Amino acid sequence: MELKYHTPVSFWFVIHIQLVSRHGAHLMLNSNMLISTTLFAPRTLADACLAITDSLPTISLDVGEDPTNSENYRYTFFLSEDDKPAFEQALSLVPDSLVPGSFEEVDTSIDYIAANRAAFPPLTIGPFFIARNDEEAPEGLIKLDVMPNRAFGSGEHATTTGCLLAYTHLVHSGKVFEKGLDFGAGSGILAIAAAKQNNTPFLCIDIDAPSVQINTQNATLNDVSHLVQAREGDTPPAGTTYNLIFANILLHPLLELSQPLTNALAQGGSLILSGFTEDQAPQIEACYSALGLHKTWQHEQSGWVAQIWQHSQQES
Repeated sequence: MELKYHTPVSFWFVIHIQLVSRHGAHLMLNSNMLISTTLFAPRTLADACLAITDSLPTISLDVGEDPTNSENYRYTFFLSEDDKPAFEQALSLVPDSLVPGSFEEVDTSIDYIAANRAAFPPLTIGPFFIARNDEEAPEGLIKLDVMPNRAFGSGEHATTTGCLLAYTHLVHSGKVFEKGLDFGAGSGILAIAAAKQNNTPFLCIDIDAPSVQINTQNATLNDVSHLVQAREGDTPPAGTTYNLIFANILLHPLLELSQPLTNALAQGGSLILSGFTEDQAPQIEACYSALGLHKTWQHEQSGWVAQIWQHSQQES
């Protein structure tokens, strides 16, 4: 259940801004005079802040990590001068009566697309070479073409790394997967990786319609469109089980959807969870253990956690 980003579609010109964060996203903005303001506020206000862009469609929002407080997000709003009164009124109605910071003019002369590409060099994670700008993969590595865009999952975040390393651990353990589910798939990078390495068919689900489109494009780009199918949704499919499930989302949806995720896990299958921090891990462990699952593997990086869960009495 990825956090969605609002993307206005009528514009005089387009600015792309990419942030290296749990929810990095390209934003498309419209105006001949753009300004931005940034505030740091609790993660729990994300939906309320996003709702502002639903009610005021000429305003865009980018969400990133607060480097000084793991309980907060950084909320950066992009708008025109004409939008300021309505924006400030809408912001005052958000719980805790948020107050915007100073407003700064956005430099529209910058080629943000070129800057973004320069900021995203290729990555190597386990056996995977993630090419964000169509670089050639070194011999022996599996190339994943995932261009930086508004869908989460271009490879740089610790949760993506953790999920790919978890999958690599399972493959090295001799696991074979007949069918996979990538829930909260974003760009589809995890499903695409498994499909390219072992021809595993995947269903990808994301709550964000543009991410579903990007997922489909990435599957085609990587020549696995016959294996990776993407669709919009907010819950795992009922009545179907999968040998491999990726759920790289956030703490609260992982807790809220723990039962349907567990129901979707086939006997002998593996559930890879990520999107939560080290201090949040005990909540995940208490929840999934109570549902009869057993944690078999864990990876920590930059404060983020990835875990493998399997049905009890099942070896990793």
